[in-house]
Order: sequence, then C-alpha cells, then structure tokens
Amino acid sequence: MSEQMLLFASSLADQPRFDDARRQESGPPVSLCVLGSGSAGNCSVVRCGNAVVMIDAGFGPRAITRRLRQAELEAQHISTLCLTHLDQDHFRLTWVSALLRAPMPVFVHRRHVKDLQQLPGGMQMWRAGMVKVFEDEPFEPVAGMTFYPIRLAHDMKGTCGFRIETTGGQVGYATDLGHVPAGLIDHFAGVDLLAIESNYDPQMQRNSGRPIFLQQRIMGKQGHLSNDQAFEAVCAIAQRGNEPQHIVLLHRSQQCNRPTIVRHTFAQEPHLYERVTLADQQQPTPWLTAKT
Repeated sequence: MSEQMLLFASSLADQPRFDDARRQESGPPVSLCVLGSGSAGNCSVVRCGNAVVMIDAGFGPRAITRRLRQAELEAQHISTLCLTHLDQDHFRLTWVSALLRAPMPVFVHRRHVKDLQQLPGGMQMWRAGMVKVFEDEPFEPVAGMTFYPIRLAHDMKGTCGFRIETTGGQVGYATDLGHVPAGLIDHFAGVDLLAIESNYDPQMQRNSGRPIFLQQRIMGKQGHLSNDQAFEAVCAIAQRGNEPQHIVLLHRSQQCNRPTIVRHTFAQEPHLYERVTLADQQQPTPWLTAKT
C-alpha cells in the first residue's frame, strides 16, 4: 500500500417525517462538493460545520486524497463513509485494505451487507465492527447530520438515496436509479441542494453500438435516468416546495451523453437552468453552499 493511501486511511474514521423544529434552528450552512461522478467512479462530500461525511468511494484513496485537496479539504476531515450501494464505481476494492489498516465507520444498507462481507477482506471489516448497518429509518453518521434513506431501483439489490437534514439546510442525493418513484419527489421536496443523476441521452444510447441487452438494462426501470427523466424529476421537486438553490447533475455517461445535450434539456426552464452544475468524471465541482 502506498504511503499516500496509508496517510488517507489513517485519517478516516414508512417514509419518515422531517423535523420541522430542527429546520428553524440556525447553524452553519450545509455544503456539497462532488469529487467526481461517472461510470468510472463516484464520490461526494457533504459538510456542515465540523461534520463531514463522504458519500461513496468510487476512486482509490490516493485519488480521493488528491481531489479533496483540490476542494481545499484534508483527508483528516473525513471521518465517516456512507455507501449508496456496492458497485465498483461507488466502492473501490482498494478501500478494503486501507480501511482495515485504519478503521473508520462505513454505513451500508442491510440488503448490501452480504455483498460487502463477500468482498476480499469484507468479513474482516465486519468482525472489526467497522460496518454500521442502516435500514429504512433515519440515522446519524456524524453529530449534526441526519440521513433519511430512500430505496431506489437499480439492478438486483437496488441503491439508496438520502435526504440529509442539518441545522444549516437540507441536501437531496440520488444516483443510479432506474426510474423516479413518486416517493422520491416528496422525499426531496424543499431541499436546498439537490444532486440527482442525468446519465444518458436515449438517441445516443440507441446509436452507441452497445449490445441490446445492455441498452435495455440501462434504459429500463432498474437502470439509470435519462436527461429527460432527470429534468422531469427536478421540475416536480421544485414545484413541490421551495426550489433547490443548487442542482447538481451526476453520473453523466461519457459514451452516451454530452454536456451540451444536458444543458439544452435543462434550458427549457431558465430559472432552474441557472442553478445547474454538471458534475464531471475528472475533477471536483465547486463547493455548493445553502443560503439559510
């Protein structure tokens, strides 16, 4: 294991109702930085005061260390990891050995526990007490942040989206979802920061030359969201409550999508379009901060 990997590892450690009283309290504003998002890797960081949580680890520890520094964060600020699911672009296998050398809490949904245990070294993580299991109820990975999970359809085991409540604002985070369930719109209504996938353009997908079974999987109800589906979801969320201050579009396909196509789709609603940030596979987004 590289010295940089060891340095990073040693630094780490029924739909619920949301707490209206907590929203009325004042606190430091919540911020979101997407360190990278796409088919080759996904990782984001949510920060509120001294509370910092990493969502997914789809790049290796060394790459994430570098991207954190680009975002003016140091590795020692990250103390907890929450996983949406265990596809390799959301949890890189090199993390297992890093975490075994320097344990930190890793939150995973119960339906993904067996998959984690079956990874090389995964059972060692389990026996070491590093794996923290959540189900469908709210949980608090760090003091000051409450995660409200929602199950989403993706492949066999599905994935998890999160509404993240803090005293300084709310974040909605959802990627790798084959379709938009009605519950997601309610779940994310009124969030200040919204991150949702906008994976593919249907025409580019059909013309991609990919095997038909792969196209059907991606465009099916357990695959990914198209640009149009993402746009419709964002519009529905905006209409349900206060409009998000920032909208981050995740997991854009490099083969079957283009930034110009995504922008053209969202330009249909100019008042939302001006709030849109496109996450990139190669570099972090700016820090996006809620105004409270």
